[in-house]
Amino acid sequence: MAIEEAPLDADGSGRQRVYGTLRIYGLFLVGNALMIFTSAALVSVLWQESANPDRYRFGPGPSFIADSLGAAIAFGILTGLFPISLVLMHSPRTRRSDILVGTDGGIPALLLRRSRLLFNLSMFVALPAVTAMVVFLVKAAESGPSRYTADKDFDLGTWALVLLVTCGYQAGVGVLILLGRIRPGYIAVRHDGIHLRGYALDAWIPWDSLSITQADTHWKSLIVWLRPGHRAVLSSRVPRLWRRVDNTVTQLRSPTNGEAVVVFVDRRPFRIAPEIIDAAVEHYMENPEARRELRDPEAIARTVEVLRSNATTVWWRSQRRPVPLPRLGASHGEVPRI
Repeated sequence: MAIEEAPLDADGSGRQRVYGTLRIYGLFLVGNALMIFTSAALVSVLWQESANPDRYRFGPGPSFIADSLGAAIAFGILTGLFPISLVLMHSPRTRRSDILVGTDGGIPALLLRRSRLLFNLSMFVALPAVTAMVVFLVKAAESGPSRYTADKDFDLGTWALVLLVTCGYQAGVGVLILLGRIRPGYIAVRHDGIHLRGYALDAWIPWDSLSITQADTHWKSLIVWLRPGHRAVLSSRVPRLWRRVDNTVTQLRSPTNGEAVVVFVDRRPFRIAPEIIDAAVEHYMENPEARRELRDPEAIARTVEVLRSNATTVWWRSQRRPVPLPRLGASHGEVPRI
């Protein structure tokens, strides 16, 4: 894995930001501890099965050991996925094809797409693993030594109720994915505004709804400040109960000014370096004259090439290292290589 530690030759006039946190290393330690715990649980279950295979077997149904083993395997999938997701979400390595010229609502736009890989891992690996773990834990609790039911079957109606309560939310997410309501989103920068499309939530922000001053962004999120009386629209493509599945686009009121609204866009689901996202969005936020070029796909293509050429190829870098923002100008000249 390529790791970048050398200082950058940034232009003194360029802005620099820190896009990491040392807490990420603590999360890696937690992930390692969980994997050790999962391995120990698997060994324990297999040892009990081999030592006395009939110890907890009640009737013709699945045994307590088998259910415990299924839950441990599902939990193992989750713990194994945890460090992989951490690397993908916090790595600055950019997938250049996620920066492209496209359309949003039929209007030319500079598109920054969220990672399809991270979406698939969360929805088609992590979610089924959570569901399987819950089901096996419920079955293990029912077939365990404290719930001997050799003469009393666990009827179908009770199972249906248990599965509805424990897995109904996940099933709803699956249906919404099939209907296309939950899907990878993107940031679309258009001549008339910016469209922040999350997994299930959308924020449409006309340029005249932006606050005159934009505060520096958080290490994790791109933050967009809206002026009082703004015309921005935050909408959802899913029922209220399932909105919690998407925290990639959120809207909050400022704690110091009740009229000010702040929209947070989580950069971690992108496989695009955070400085590239900030450079692309903030250039058009701060330069109204530059927005005219967003009507022309060829002009957008030139911006795309500049952004792609300055995207880093390293997998990891120091979490507290200042990173310069690429500069996009009318001439699209060379900018410091990241």
